[in-house]
Amino acid sequence: MKYVRCVKNEGFIYDQDGKPFDDTMDDLALGQVYKVAPPVKNDGTLLRVIDESGEDYLYPPEYFERFEPGDDGDHPHAITVYVSDFMKGVLHAEAVAARKSLSALLREWVDERLDLPAAAAS
Repeated sequence: MKYVRCVKNEGFIYDQDGKPFDDTMDDLALGQVYKVAPPVKNDGTLLRVIDESGEDYLYPPEYFERFEPGDDGDHPHAITVYVSDFMKGVLHAEAVAARKSLSALLREWVDERLDLPAAAAS
């Protein structure tokens, strides 16, 4: 599993009285796709996810569902090109993980993969 979609973002960290610190978690957006980071030895049953902060944090696995090709029918979405729901989610997750805007990430990928003259690439 490389990518997951957020299905819950209510606080799960509790104070000594058993109340959650936050009502919702600002770094997780419902319905958004995130990249799963490789687990480390002490992760236990939690899932290591790169959230909106661009950092990887541990979250309960029930906050996410698997995200794989075809999950949403792969309808096209316009960014500057048409991509499937899966690809849009993956691109967002990669941009968050790289701490770049989606546009900057796509420009870099195009520049790296295509043999364009310098003037055409910008």
